[in-house]
Amino acid sequence: MKKLYHTICLGLTVLLGGCVSQYSISEREMEQYLSKEIHFEVKQGNQLVGTEVRINDISVRLGEKPDTMSVSAAAQVSIKNPIFPLSAKLTTTFEAKPWYDSTTHSVYLRQLKLVKVESTPKDIEKAITSIAPQVMQFLTHFLETQPVYVLDIKESNQALIAEMTKRIEVVPGKLILQFQENTK
Repeated sequence: MKKLYHTICLGLTVLLGGCVSQYSISEREMEQYLSKEIHFEVKQGNQLVGTEVRINDISVRLGEKPDTMSVSAAAQVSIKNPIFPLSAKLTTTFEAKPWYDSTTHSVYLRQLKLVKVESTPKDIEKAITSIAPQVMQFLTHFLETQPVYVLDIKESNQALIAEMTKRIEVVPGKLILQFQENTK
């Protein structure tokens, strides 16, 4: 009887250990994290002439290309002047390779590449080109130096996940934190 009990316990341990070898983070979870962390609003000028830029929407796509994360940010741009005031939406899209830093329990991006810039309405793209580099520079710097996701080690499950994660993998729709080294 004792031998049967040990065999069952060993079997359950192996079964459960094999099942729990990864944890995934969805695109939505990453979007929520970035929306909470990116606070960018710039106001320059005075009541009569000035510029205002505010990021108000971030979206994430995971795995559309192998091992790649795509981040799009929409910014509202307003240029005040008495002759021709402008208001537009500027959308930028970056692609990058995510990597996991086990010391900070964070996901960062490297090899950041700007792939698309659009404005709405289209006919005022030339008028907002003076603002676009400022927005690009901020987003590039932020995405290269700040984590795009951090595991909350104050929460017991995520603390355990943070300690166990060995590498990450990008698949369509999610980022997978692997608990075992790659055996390929």
